[in-house]
Amino acid sequence: MAPMKSPPNHEPPEELEQSITLTHLARRWKVSRRKVRRMLQRGKLPFVQVAGQIRVPVEAVEAFETSKNPLQNK
Repeated sequence: MAPMKSPPNHEPPEELEQSITLTHLARRWKVSRRKVRRMLQRGKLPFVQVAGQIRVPVEAVEAFETSKNPLQNK
C-alpha cells in the first residue's frame, strides 16, 4: 500500500478572508452594486480581484465608513 499524502492546503487566500464582495458591500450600505462599482472606478475605494471576483478590503470599508458622510455625493 502506498503511503498517504497529506491533503492539499485548501485555505482561502488572505485577500478573500479580509475583503468584502460588491454585493455584500452594497447590501451593507443599502445602495446598488452599480453605485459601489462607480466608487471603485473613481478610486474612492481600493479593490482586489481574486479569481475574477472584485473584492474590497475590510480595512478600506471600515475607514470609509468612519469618514464624515461617507456616501454623500457618490
